[in-house]
Amino acid sequence: MRSKGTVLVIVCAAAGGMACGISPEGLLVLGKATGGAPGSADDGGVATSSSSSGGSASGSSGGAVDAGTPTDASTHPPPGDGGGKQDAGSSSGGGGGDVSPACYSEPYDPTVDVSDVAAAFTGNNWLTSALTVMQRRYPTGYFVLDAEQNDPQLPQFVDTSSWSALMGSMMTMLDVETGGWDFNNASATVHPFVILNSMQISTPVMTTWQQGEILQYITDSSTQTWDQTELQGQEGTYDGIFLFDDLDSACEGLATATAVGDQLTYALPARDDVAAHLYYMELYLKDGRTAHASEYATIKADPNWQKLVRYEWARGHFWDAQGTPNANLQLAAAPIWTHIDDPANLQEIQLFTGESPDAVACHP
Repeated sequence: MRSKGTVLVIVCAAAGGMACGISPEGLLVLGKATGGAPGSADDGGVATSSSSSGGSASGSSGGAVDAGTPTDASTHPPPGDGGGKQDAGSSSGGGGGDVSPACYSEPYDPTVDVSDVAAAFTGNNWLTSALTVMQRRYPTGYFVLDAEQNDPQLPQFVDTSSWSALMGSMMTMLDVETGGWDFNNASATVHPFVILNSMQISTPVMTTWQQGEILQYITDSSTQTWDQTELQGQEGTYDGIFLFDDLDSACEGLATATAVGDQLTYALPARDDVAAHLYYMELYLKDGRTAHASEYATIKADPNWQKLVRYEWARGHFWDAQGTPNANLQLAAAPIWTHIDDPANLQEIQLFTGESPDAVACHP
């Protein structure tokens, strides 16, 4: 697990006995509100893996690998476009938009049959089941979960009470374990961020400013859940590494939920989570530009920090477009997107990258 004080918890969602709130423990647990985090489960058949218990990913040299840009691409609506879901990678079920090889995408296939995995699910074999679903549908999710499967805290983020409950908790599992992978593979001088199974961006650890400073720019309650957990108290004193890692993890959570979207039976705040953190990124850049000019200039001039901002912006928009058609992937994302698409906030992306937000979303 990442060396962070608390992790955001949203116990979520919509119909049939679901609830939404923050647990006293400060843990991100998504799924049925049953009065507490799921009990530990002994997995009866852990999938074969070449990963180590320390979190280093198989096929990765030290975990901090920058392997270039994704080779798979399709049209992604620019910020504020409101376009529908696009085909991504090997996905044959993306639907909804004009396809162009020019824009950013990530590979996944939400249509691969997993009915045999669901039929064989017993509760005790949750890890094997989750790994198999990720392996079939979302390679980056498999990369992270395979690498972090021995995290002793992983079971507390899993709901094994039913197949749909397991699928509902997949968002949380991959959100948390993405942060776990990033921090487990970090050093005192370099911090990696998982973008794809074939690509991680490693940024130098630099002096940045506290994420809690952006509270001064937030004027409504649309991001209140995250504001209270991440921007106040000790969490609020953490720097840009943590803010960007939370965005990276949120993207992974939404990607996973999108990949298993047909298996969900209740709503999750997956799109909300990504939207909140894209908004935070805009405000964080604004705060740096206006109040921390020297530190802002330093990260702006660093090619890896530039690349991180660009890729997190692009993948946040890509996965939001993929998740938009599925009503179970958001609770109230629209008010947050109003802030993201505010020209006063969008300009922060242009000022930092030197390109329009639309261009960055398409060509990170």
